[in-house]
Amino acid sequence: MIVSSLLALAAVAVAAPTGMQTRMEMRGLSRLRNSTLAGRAIFPNNGFHGVNLGAWFVFEPYMAVDEWHSMGGDWLCGDCTQCVNDEFSLTQKLGQEEANRVFKQHWETFITQDDVNLMAQYGINSVRIPIGFWIIEDQVHGDEFYPQGGLDVLRSGCKMLKDAGISVLLDLHAAPGAQTASNPFAGRCLAQPQFWQQDNFDRMNNAAAKLTEYIHAEPDNFGSVWGLQALNEPPTDGNQTPMYYQFMEQFNAAVRGKEQSMNVPEDQQISGVYMDVSWQWQNNAGNAAYVSNGGNAYDSHVYYSFGAPCGNNGCVEENLQSHINFACQGAGGRIGNDAQQYNTPSFMGEFWLMPLGSTCNAFDQDCIRAFGDAQKRGYAPEGNQGGFGWYFWSWKMTNSDDDGSNHLRSYKDAVQQGYLPDQAGSYFNDGICG
Repeated sequence: MIVSSLLALAAVAVAAPTGMQTRMEMRGLSRLRNSTLAGRAIFPNNGFHGVNLGAWFVFEPYMAVDEWHSMGGDWLCGDCTQCVNDEFSLTQKLGQEEANRVFKQHWETFITQDDVNLMAQYGINSVRIPIGFWIIEDQVHGDEFYPQGGLDVLRSGCKMLKDAGISVLLDLHAAPGAQTASNPFAGRCLAQPQFWQQDNFDRMNNAAAKLTEYIHAEPDNFGSVWGLQALNEPPTDGNQTPMYYQFMEQFNAAVRGKEQSMNVPEDQQISGVYMDVSWQWQNNAGNAAYVSNGGNAYDSHVYYSFGAPCGNNGCVEENLQSHINFACQGAGGRIGNDAQQYNTPSFMGEFWLMPLGSTCNAFDQDCIRAFGDAQKRGYAPEGNQGGFGWYFWSWKMTNSDDDGSNHLRSYKDAVQQGYLPDQAGSYFNDGICG
């Protein structure tokens, strides 16, 4: 049994506070109404059980080191701003024609029909696809270097997914000028991010408008795309993201303006997706819930291995029970806290099986299984914390698994080696959260 509405899944979310009859509240409530999307995609009543297709259209070298080397890139160079460790620098090194050739080969072989078939076999019902703004090639400046030709491969990939019954979230993962410093996921490693200025906002939002047009104009290719994500992981310090809220308003205007010009009915609109309000903890740059006109959904990324995450209920400690408790509480109460700020419906857009410090040995299957079960359940509707699902980071890595990093960060490896169940909606321990 399926339902065709984000609203049905959002209904289990923590309710917004009463007694606040403000214009902002009414706008927030209207977005829940507008998130029905009945003809836009299929939403399972037990939530998203998804994976990211990382390193496909935004190559992160750590995920496929040998292939990156074979394409001409560097690895383990210390400072990614000083070596060929992103798509920009590799395209610049190879020249446009050769870069187009090697990236086309990568796109056509990294995610294939066999991958899609296996996702369906494992019960994956949705994918999040990171893309760079440069997939819309007329937004690339003449002094920039990015591979060309990705849009046609994205079309065919989305069609494969649609035909398999798998919905798609297109994630504008990498912005003009890079939204964050020294990270290949931004497409360009820069010591100082250059995204945060109006010219680059315009280019990002022009790309969003064009993608919106393709989504609605090409149902055979993009018919299962349920949302378009505005920007992946800007700096967590709001002082480093000037005009972030204005960018989100402009993104929303670009998407909704394109839909209006195409006479797209309200129930066919895509969802605008934004990082949740908990992402930034200093000088909050603006709550995306108050971006006007149309349905929103909110993406939370919860990683333990980079340092103890914290929530309303405290921070994670370096032991398994603390990890389980935190995860089962919807990331320590984050879902409920965000819902109080109208950030609902909410999903966990990135997570993996690497815990804090030495909490679990990489090959301690019982420990990793329990940690995985708790993370999934904490954001699933049946976890009763208000979440409507999750997307694992990521579907695959192609490196050696000698240190256990593959099966902790590759969904495909984790299932095949017994660290995740072979059905995405299942648990090793249904009672993990009590």
